[in-house]
Amino acid sequence: MVRGGRGWVEIGTEWVEVTRGALLWHVEGDRTIARSDWKDPYSCFAVGFETGRFRGIRRTPRLTWWHNFEEVERFSQEIIREHLNERFDRKALLHYAYGRLLFQSRKWQPTTKEKTGLPPKLIQALELMENHPDGQIAIREVAAAIEWSVPHLHSIFQKHLGVTPYQFMLHRRMRLAQEQLVLTNDPIKQISAECGFANTPSFCSAFKAHSGCTPMKYRHREGHI
Repeated sequence: MVRGGRGWVEIGTEWVEVTRGALLWHVEGDRTIARSDWKDPYSCFAVGFETGRFRGIRRTPRLTWWHNFEEVERFSQEIIREHLNERFDRKALLHYAYGRLLFQSRKWQPTTKEKTGLPPKLIQALELMENHPDGQIAIREVAAAIEWSVPHLHSIFQKHLGVTPYQFMLHRRMRLAQEQLVLTNDPIKQISAECGFANTPSFCSAFKAHSGCTPMKYRHREGHI
């Protein structure tokens, strides 16, 4: 897991840039990060796992991402702290570390359709959009931040992810809305505003088109009372 800086790893026949939040899954025979930016050298946190009958079998793409950098740092510190705690159960710690990293990789996969080797600037765009799940960042701002034109951003999204930037962001907003509907008692109007919609009717219309039912029906269907 890359905690900072910048490096490159060879995947297939390509050198892929990895930065903070990259999760690299190695099996026997894989090369680790072999190049580093001398101005901004990478730092990483490595954990070895014995996976029994899965030894040598890749259970997740070679490269995945954990986009919440604060969580990355908290997780790293937590694992190091408990590793230094001689009284803490080592087996439990390994199970927790492996499960959490696997969970983050699975969580990332639907966003990127399990593709590895994405262009570094596309990854930067995804990070910006992941950090604004409420949609409070314009597509033109994302393009400007990575020094691409809006049409080029659309083209690269379509090529690598099969969706437009707007569709990607709308999916994130709908997922946030679904979480809020199930996990809170917040009024629909409040959730609408938190998900970046100008008014409740437009939110309800977009939600029904995405989920197949109204926000209230979704809340009741998922068991929230």
